[in-house]
Amino acid sequence: MIVKKVITLIRHPIRVYNKYVLGQSRVKKIEKSEKVEKLKMPVKESVKPKSEFKVTKSAGNIFDGCFANVNCHDEIAVYFSGNVAQLYQVKQWLAVLKELEKFKKVTFITRFADVFDVLRQNTDFSVCYCRTIDDVLSVYQNGHFKCILYVNHGNKNFQSLIVNDALHIHINHGESDKLSTITNQSKAYDYVFVVGPLAYERYENNLINKDMSKFIQIGRPQLDHIEKIEQFVTNLPEPSSRNKEKSVPRKVVLYAPTWEGTHETMNYSSLGDFGVDLVNMILEQPDLYLIYKPHPTTGSRLKDIDKINQRILDKLKNSHKATVATCEDINSLYEHIDLAIFDNSAVAVDYLIVDKPMLMTDTFEHLDGVRIDKPKIVEATRLIKTTDMPNLIKIIKEELRADTVKQQRNEIKKYFLGDFDYANKQSTKMFIETICQLCDLRDREIENNKKRVDENLI
Repeated sequence: MIVKKVITLIRHPIRVYNKYVLGQSRVKKIEKSEKVEKLKMPVKESVKPKSEFKVTKSAGNIFDGCFANVNCHDEIAVYFSGNVAQLYQVKQWLAVLKELEKFKKVTFITRFADVFDVLRQNTDFSVCYCRTIDDVLSVYQNGHFKCILYVNHGNKNFQSLIVNDALHIHINHGESDKLSTITNQSKAYDYVFVVGPLAYERYENNLINKDMSKFIQIGRPQLDHIEKIEQFVTNLPEPSSRNKEKSVPRKVVLYAPTWEGTHETMNYSSLGDFGVDLVNMILEQPDLYLIYKPHPTTGSRLKDIDKINQRILDKLKNSHKATVATCEDINSLYEHIDLAIFDNSAVAVDYLIVDKPMLMTDTFEHLDGVRIDKPKIVEATRLIKTTDMPNLIKIIKEELRADTVKQQRNEIKKYFLGDFDYANKQSTKMFIETICQLCDLRDREIENNKKRVDENLI
């Protein structure tokens, strides 16, 4: 024990100084019973829009009074190395993870202090903040985690993947036909959860030297937990109307462009080529109402996209025929709209759960020469090219009236979303059962390794 402490002192003198002299550690964990100023999130049954997660400044140093050793007895870790702007990737899993906690306790491991604050103040989960790779490994070494879940392919995931006594499972944050859904990074994990047959085949058709038994279809559990929100007021009269009491019936169109991606081959945003003109054309129609829902990280990489997004937001600020959706779950909007316009993104796949017409901007030139198969999602929608923009309103009204792709959309719905009974939360049950089975598998593997070592010592 003394030798071990001496070695630690030599290798990590600052950590030893913090721990034994200052009584501090960079690893911070908040147990459920230690919540302070906890802000309750709206319950699932609420009909009001879910409020934004709130972040409050910590009083003084957030590391004051933290534990020297973190003993995590939870079996499941959710590792999230993203920043606050990327928290949407986690938020969509919270309801599902709450169900999982009935069977396996869950701890969040975060790499940003403000993310730590958001999760500890707005959820009931245990949360750890780890600034350095040593902090991450300290949590794992002192813990008993059997499975570690990842919602993205963040660069710092590689630090967590050092751990060799837990199963690493990529659960993603939605499935689109973007290149991120066929990345070779997926092979870094022990298992990858995918939604349905299409996602499975997408990996099978595009990866090389792969083990397809590691890709498990569990459906889309988030579709089991769509929150109800209040209906929008879409029938306000024109400001110039003499009869202020007269309502104006309008069809509701959702425009939900994606962001510009981390690099150019992931840039499927329509804002540059379509955005302003598309919004203006819809606003000019007296019988259409626009809901604008940009991706949470829109404009974070390209300033031009950020400016276009801000221009649209400013234009819609005081409009009586449009609103900017602030609900965190875009799926909550679908029961209140008549038609959706998407880019190539995961929200278009989730939209298949409802039986309503959809348009998609054609930004698929990014795929040329990069992948083998073509995006299947184009079969579930009517594609809009830049050359179609003069006829956009005509196309919108034709789809509202006839829904020309309805049959094709329904035919491939199960291909995308799997054959799950979402009304009865079958996908959530599949997710939980699979996690529990993998925990048992991990225990058997650990035991087998111990037996193998013991046999070699004899």
